[in-house]
Amino acid sequence: MEKQTNQPFLSVANYHLLEQQMNKILQALATTQDKNVILAVRGIVETEITTKVTMTAAEAQLIEQLFSVTDRKQGEDYLESLKVYVIPFKPVTASTIKSLFKKEKKLKLPSLDDMDFQQICYLAWDDPGTHRKYVIIEQDEQLKAIKGIFANNTIRGICAICNRHSDVGLFTTSVKGQIVGTFTNHSNYICADSDKCNQHVSDMQKVNAFFNRITQ
Repeated sequence: MEKQTNQPFLSVANYHLLEQQMNKILQALATTQDKNVILAVRGIVETEITTKVTMTAAEAQLIEQLFSVTDRKQGEDYLESLKVYVIPFKPVTASTIKSLFKKEKKLKLPSLDDMDFQQICYLAWDDPGTHRKYVIIEQDEQLKAIKGIFANNTIRGICAICNRHSDVGLFTTSVKGQIVGTFTNHSNYICADSDKCNQHVSDMQKVNAFFNRITQ
């Protein structure tokens, strides 16, 4: 039999997916006593996770415990035990950020001291003075960055990053065109609160697709 894994194998987005799916089970348990309904929900959750998270047999055995969660306390304890298996966001320092935004003369840096890199799928922060929003993601083990203007007013809508319904604002980026001196603008509604947005991200493919779309 394959030995129990001790190596991190879950992306932050994977972890958020597990949390979201576990909440589906707990919601079913709280709203119905129909065993068939609860069994069906557990089956849907299992399918959702096993099709989206790549795992070895040992890792899958570890995740199987989620399918039998029966109450909130048990679920929270289980999720806490999984944190050692989460691959954190690539470490970022002030000098790293400055190198990614070399042309920004008065770059406002985010507060990194209290940053939990096991909780973020991407790094984003605002400069209220200039209405700029800065975003850093990790692609192919490399950090990539984009900046844009974030509108002051927010509305209720679907975020282009996490695809959840929330308070969103218009994020406008500008990239150089193929012809010298030309630029292409991209405007998308994204979450006003990047921390909450991060907690909603459960599929990095969608995040990468968004980033690729606004940088081309």
